[in-house]
Amino acid sequence: MHLNQLTLAVSLFLLPLLSTARPFKSHQYRSIHSPHQPRSQSSQPEFLKLEALINYAQLLYIEHDVAQAYHTYAATNFINHAPEVPGDGTAIAIATQTPMLKGGSVQIQRQFAGYNLTGTAFGVTYFKGTSTVEGVGVIADIWRMQGTCLLEHWDVAEGATLNTTTNPHPYL
Repeated sequence: MHLNQLTLAVSLFLLPLLSTARPFKSHQYRSIHSPHQPRSQSSQPEFLKLEALINYAQLLYIEHDVAQAYHTYAATNFINHAPEVPGDGTAIAIATQTPMLKGGSVQIQRQFAGYNLTGTAFGVTYFKGTSTVEGVGVIADIWRMQGTCLLEHWDVAEGATLNTTTNPHPYL
């Protein structure tokens, strides 16, 4: 699949999801055991969301401290849509991602945090990853957030065949 086809496919899939998502109510926030106290969006400076996303990615992808990353920034029972992870929550994510990241490397390209049209907060980390388990790929991690807490996760990944592309700047 070409990058522009992948981008279109991802956009067509995620746009309705992100633009029609309902903002979470505080009881839903607490029901998935967030390590952070909810804050209203008006009292939560934008940079704190981005800072949390940057710190989470640093712990997870650069320092490979998978457990600390999830225990610090993700809700205990966060919803996980990643196809390679067999369920929701930090315990399953830690068990699955620890061997995937061992011996690998990540080059983070872009990170941002903001809101969709309904006021739901999202953060995205886009990176190139090399894994002894998965090989080389480019990944966009997408998180639904409340305050600085990661509540729901999607990822979009594509194996990177850098030697076979005709594009002078593929993927990144």
